[in-house]
Amino acid sequence: MTYKMAISVIVASMLALTSMSSLAGQGQRQGGNAGADRMQQVDRARSYDRDRMQDRDRIHDAAQDRDRDRIHMQDPSKIKDQDIYGNELMSNAERKQYRKQIGAAKSQQAREQYQAKHEQMMQQRALSQGKDLVPPGQGPMYGGEFMTVQERNQYREQLRLLDSDPEREQFQAQHRDRINQRANALGLEVEEAE
Repeated sequence: MTYKMAISVIVASMLALTSMSSLAGQGQRQGGNAGADRMQQVDRARSYDRDRMQDRDRIHDAAQDRDRDRIHMQDPSKIKDQDIYGNELMSNAERKQYRKQIGAAKSQQAREQYQAKHEQMMQQRALSQGKDLVPPGQGPMYGGEFMTVQERNQYREQLRLLDSDPEREQFQAQHRDRINQRANALGLEVEEAE
């Protein structure tokens, strides 16, 4: 993991330096307010790189936690509310029932089938209630204010199901581009996700 992180930091730094040098060349040709514009572009590039690395780490850690919990769950009664997919859409009784069903599963396959059925039910509930469904480990997303509830839920679910870091990074980069296009079309700035 640290090797991948080091490579990611080096690549991000190289991209930032490349974009800064090209921006510097443009600024020298344009003159005037080029210095302020260049600094804004550099700041955006740095924020973009920082957010991508934070998103990747948060998603990767959450995926590892989710997989570890599914495989090594020994006492379902100790599952925390925030670790139950869609817990914010469930009543206390439903959460207790979830824990009971997971504990009653005779095999890992039976547990996975129950969890898949539960996840589908929570997705349908979120859609019918018009609410965000935030899987455990996921937080705010880039440009969520420019998306419908359905788009946010679909984005989170697609991101959650990706298996590798490169796939997640590509998916997030495409998402960021779409959001930036929407924001530009509206003449608005995208607030960075925290």
